[in-house]
Amino acid sequence: MLIKGILFDKDGTLLEFARTWRPIALEVINRLRKRYGLDDSYQQRLEQAIGLYSQHIDSGGSLSGGTNKDVALDFLSVCSFISDQEEFISWSTATFNEVASELPFYPVAGVLETIRRLKENNILIGLSTADSLINATLFLKKTGLYQYFDYIGADDGQVEPKPAPDYMYNFCNLYGIKAKEVGVIGDTLVDMEFADKGGAGLKIGVLSGTGTREILEGQADLIISGVKDIFVDDKLIWEDL
Repeated sequence: MLIKGILFDKDGTLLEFARTWRPIALEVINRLRKRYGLDDSYQQRLEQAIGLYSQHIDSGGSLSGGTNKDVALDFLSVCSFISDQEEFISWSTATFNEVASELPFYPVAGVLETIRRLKENNILIGLSTADSLINATLFLKKTGLYQYFDYIGADDGQVEPKPAPDYMYNFCNLYGIKAKEVGVIGDTLVDMEFADKGGAGLKIGVLSGTGTREILEGQADLIISGVKDIFVDDKLIWEDL
């Protein structure tokens, strides 16, 4: 199989999702409660509204697969007393960006080495994330990955986010490649749907995020434990497909 480019999901694929985003989300909720003087009864409701539970994070929740606006709207479903929704969405987005800049990001095992090896194999590398462009860029710079990425597809308020295929089209148009020459690697069904809508040639599910084998089975062409398994010895896993 000829693959010229890879579009990586970020959270749960390149980034340890729970370890990174649980403390960020909890701090945002803490600031939300302080801003509006909300008592303890709101804590669990706000957490669960975005898919945050004590033992797991819902792969279908807005924290896992949604945009900043999706998360804000889920908060609003609990805080129905807030009348100016647009102002709240802006505040929530800015607060997530602020907290994310203050707390550490944790890349999954083997990410930097794997990305380097892909570049050595002349593979174009892009990002496809529902997160904000600010946070996506911050993550890549903090982890030393920025220099290896040829394209950053993130929520900039203009491009339609996943599962819409805009990131795929932009990536292909930028480098003159076909969608069937692009592989999509992600941990959720949103990533697989994005790949289908964009006409990707290869769908790889990873088990390093919120998606399970049961969720990804039948949707992904290949399922691997994490991005480090893209290489088996010195071969790319899709070379013999």
